[in-house]
Amino acid sequence: MKKHIRALDRGDISGFSRNSYEMVFSVFMIAIAYLFRSNPQIEYPEILYLFLLLLASNFIFNRLLRARSKVNLWLLDLILLSNFWIITGVLYYSGRGDSYFWVLYLLPIFASALMASPKDSGGVTFLCSLAVILLSWPLAVEDLAGILALAVKISVFVLSSVVVHRTANSRKKAEAGLLAKRHEVEKLLKELSTKDMEIVSNASAGEVGSLVSGIMHDLGNSVSVILLSAQIAVEDEKPDKSDLEQIVKAAKFAKDVITNALSIVREQKYIFEAVDLREPLSNSVLMLDYSAKSRKVRLETDLPESMPRLRISKVHMERVFINILSNSISFAPEGGFVRVSAALENDAVAVTVADNGPGFPEKMLKEGIKAFNTTRKAEGGTGLGLFVCAQIIKKHGGTMKLDNSPAGGARITIFFPLGGPAEN
Repeated sequence: MKKHIRALDRGDISGFSRNSYEMVFSVFMIAIAYLFRSNPQIEYPEILYLFLLLLASNFIFNRLLRARSKVNLWLLDLILLSNFWIITGVLYYSGRGDSYFWVLYLLPIFASALMASPKDSGGVTFLCSLAVILLSWPLAVEDLAGILALAVKISVFVLSSVVVHRTANSRKKAEAGLLAKRHEVEKLLKELSTKDMEIVSNASAGEVGSLVSGIMHDLGNSVSVILLSAQIAVEDEKPDKSDLEQIVKAAKFAKDVITNALSIVREQKYIFEAVDLREPLSNSVLMLDYSAKSRKVRLETDLPESMPRLRISKVHMERVFINILSNSISFAPEGGFVRVSAALENDAVAVTVADNGPGFPEKMLKEGIKAFNTTRKAEGGTGLGLFVCAQIIKKHGGTMKLDNSPAGGARITIFFPLGGPAEN
């Protein structure tokens, strides 16, 4: 029994039309039927009932198709055959072979040519041609005008089927090529997001040459994503927004990798001076205030009125605070908070940035701060941000500690020695 059922299965189709052209065309034909209601060939009210039935059936079928990603070919056959029989009824009650509604047969012909196989399309065209022949029967040999009119109708059916089917095939080939490129882009993005790059798991500032060479492959992948996505956008008649987003995402990934890697290589000049730590902290909070508000995250500060002045490189410390605060804001949930506090602890000033996000994964807490160790690979995170921050803080003679708050959420604490960094 199952073998017989499998033999009858014609498979599914996903490339079907989801437009409402049939409904628009049906309404247009109803209007024509109404305007020509005085024509003796048209039988009322039968023809109006049939037009309303055609309109209703196409409405139902369009709703059905919109709710599905694919349909069985038997369902498509049902749709085409129901339209065929309704249209045949329209012609029967509007002059039969002389009816000017014969063009309605183009609806099932176009649909089959666009969605079905050449054999199915040929079958529908044959049925429509047979119907106009039977509706025009009998034809007298001397009725040359009638024979020519019938020949014209059949020719229109056949030519329309062939032209639409070829056009649909060309489009399907172009779409298949775009789909293959999209798969390649997704594959490259997945590699960017999930692969463990060589030598970076224990990377340090002293391994700059190896680190830079190790990221070249990933930069190449980023460029490939940008190039392929741009080609897809150029070739597609209506560029998909997701393709443009892939370009932006890959470009940002490449830019972040290059910027952070170069900052390690160049070790931008440090100018140490006595600074009130509240100044770079306040500047960083001010710069990220809009970002926090746009994500509906509260940015809270708890800084003492007086703090000892520390020998720091103000520009570098602003960069550290901006990076850490930006990360916390991105992880905090909507309606959540990011809190910045500072306090004097023994011979150091401790600055803490805490949020109520998901917190650091256990693996990251055990491994510590390493280059390319990120929890946001899927969003294009490079994992260099915290690593660079740790290097800057180390240059200041300080340390950076990662942990999770008892109440939940990530917490980063930076310790600055009151004595400042060692002589550089």
